[in-house]
This record gives sequence, structure tokens and C-alpha cells, in this order.
Amino acid sequence: MNRRQYLTRTGVPLATLAAMAGCLDDLPGTDSNGDSVAVADRTGDRELDRAVGELNEAALALFAADDVEDPTDVEFDASVPTERIESAREHLETAADELDDDRESEIELLRTYAAVLERLVDVTETVTDETLEEDLESVFGAIGGDDAEGDGGDADDDLEEASATIDERTNEFAAAETNHAEAAADVESFDEAFERLVRIDPAELADGVATLGDATASLATLGDGLESLLDGYERLQAGRDHMENRDFGEAETAFGTAESAFETATTTFEEDEEPPSGIAEHVETAICQSEHLTDAAAAFEEWAIAAADGDRIAAQNHKETGEQSVDAAGDCT
Repeated sequence: MNRRQYLTRTGVPLATLAAMAGCLDDLPGTDSNGDSVAVADRTGDRELDRAVGELNEAALALFAADDVEDPTDVEFDASVPTERIESAREHLETAADELDDDRESEIELLRTYAAVLERLVDVTETVTDETLEEDLESVFGAIGGDDAEGDGGDADDDLEEASATIDERTNEFAAAETNHAEAAADVESFDEAFERLVRIDPAELADGVATLGDATASLATLGDGLESLLDGYERLQAGRDHMENRDFGEAETAFGTAESAFETATTTFEEDEEPPSGIAEHVETAICQSEHLTDAAAAFEEWAIAAADGDRIAAQNHKETGEQSVDAAGDCT
């Protein structure tokens, strides 16, 4: 986004200042003959201008973080635009009290603008969360090893923690998508009246919103795919447990279900054809893991079938093939 398009109205042009000199605060002024004259109260207009200025400053602070090609590298302080939005709303309330009813449409338009920026702040917070990188690495690390964290912990605990992490993240991503969709719809409704009042081209604002939406959608797709990936891996582990207990039929079913979950994960990841560069590397890792685990589940399913038939040699061969694929999935990171 071209940040220069965000023109603030915190100041007033010099010509306007000259015209307004001595005409503020509802105090008497003088005409060209030196006689006292009544001056219109400009409080409402000034408060409206201040609200616009604060909202545009909030937009500047918000879209300073618009380079979301690698969102985990973006430093975003939500308090800065949030404080501006809160200040703008205070000015708007004063303006609403002071201005005539025929100015209500301007008040409502600026309230909508404030709501748009507030939603986008929430979206940007989610997308640029500095802990996201660590969470994704922990999820990938839970795949394909006895101790994913390398700290002597239990692999089942790592997997359970990874699943809880992704559940939480996918909820956040879904909320961000909703906020973004609502903000984008409001921006789409902005027209010439918005541009005249706020002095921002709605198309420029829409461009920035779209860029943020791309990152949000990519993370949501990644999260959905990882849910399927972890579900498949849990079923793969369950199948292994069934094999240890010689429950070959249960194992075959678990491995078949795991294979289907991995295929779903791969399909989901591949839906995002052009993720932002910083997210693309995580998508590549996820696809690598899901493809290797699909092969593992298929081999383990053959292992269960061969074991049920009493073909020990074939069963051992299929098991080894599957374990190699699981190891390969762990090496994707």
C-alpha cells in the first residue's frame, strides 16, 4: 500500500486558518468596520476534523505493518492504532453532540471507518503474532520422532500439545478471517463521500486490506491442513498400538483412516497456490510431511493385512517401508 495516500487532517490549510482567524470558540469578532459580530460555533466541525485526523493516524500506524509477505518478521504494536481509534471515537461523540442532525451521515461514516480499523488491528495482531513461528515449529516437530522436542519428553505428550496448539490457532485464524471479511465489506461500500470526508482514496485502502487478507487466508488454510495432518498422525499412532496388541483388523482400519486424513491435509495445503513467501516455507514443510505420511499409512495398512494373513516376511517389509516414510516426514523440517 502507498502510505502517502493516507492524508491526515490533523492540520488545517493556511488559507483556511486565515479565513477562520478570530472566528472560533463562539466568541464575538469584528467586521470590516470594527463592529462586533456573532461568530458561528465551530466546535462540532473541529471535533469532526480531529476524529478524521486520529483515524488516519491509526491507519498509518496500522499499515506501517502492511509488508506481510513474512508476517512472523513484522513487528506490530497494536496499542498505537488502538489509542488513536479510541481518541477518534471520543472526538466523534463530541461532534455528534454539537453538529446538526443533517451531519449524522458523516458521523456514521466515520464510526464505520473506526470499526474497520479496529477489526484490521485485530487481524494484524493475529497474523503478526511473534509466537506463531515457534508454535508451527513445535507442530512440525511432533511428527516423526520418539521425542519431538529433543528434551527427553514423551512423544504422545508432544503430539497432544501440538494438537491443542493448532486447535487454538485455527480458532484465531477463523476469527481473523471473519473480522477481515467484515472490514473488507465495509471498505467496499466506501464511495466519493468517504473520500471527500476522509481524503483517502477507498481503492488505496482496499488494496491494503486485500494484502492483509491474503496472509490471513493463507494462515487459515495452513491451520486447517495441519489439523488434518495431526489427526492422521494420531490415527497412525493408534494403528501402531493396535499392531502391538495384534489387533490387525483395528490396525488396518486406523491406518486407512490415517491415509485419508493425510490426503485431505495435502489437498488443503495445495489449495493455497501462492502463499506469501514467509508462509510458503511452512506450507512446503507441511506438504512434505503429509505426502510422506500418506505413503507411511499405505505401507502400514499393507503391514496389517500381511500380518493378519500370517505372512511375516511381507509384513516386516511393509513395516520397514512405512517406518522409513515416517522418518522422512520427520526430516522435512
